[in-house]
Amino acid sequence: MVARIVIALVSLLFSTLSLAFPCYLTLAKDSCWTNYDVTMIVLDANTNQQLLSVVVPKGKSWTREPFTCQPEQKLMYQVTFKPTIWQGQEDKKYMALRYWFLPAVIKPDESAWELKICYPADFAEVPLPATANANCHCDFTSIPAIPPKIEPRPAQ
Repeated sequence: MVARIVIALVSLLFSTLSLAFPCYLTLAKDSCWTNYDVTMIVLDANTNQQLLSVVVPKGKSWTREPFTCQPEQKLMYQVTFKPTIWQGQEDKKYMALRYWFLPAVIKPDESAWELKICYPADFAEVPLPATANANCHCDFTSIPAIPPKIEPRPAQ
């Protein structure tokens, strides 16, 4: 009986490791948030385990970070920003508007998945900075694409 449990656990461990897949998180700040540091945390929504933390510093409009993900993984995001707009709101966490569900199957031509997140459009209850206007937007067109993974050629 103990041997069966050990075999089952080892099999589960190897099957979990074999499902690991590269993901990239691209976080863009909209044009009204240029003067703020924005920090986002990616969480596995089922385990509440932190998978990644990314920062888009003041003066920069986007960042991209790699992390390991799994098919059908359910993700949740939370974000903070500095400087604080209102007194008493220091370190307030703003949650994503929805969960992100990764695809169930890795397609043969896929070498990674990219998650594109716009701050603050994808988050709930984020206040507007005093300098905000009606033209705030995230510009993903200026962000370079992720180059495809090149498989090494076998030795001749």
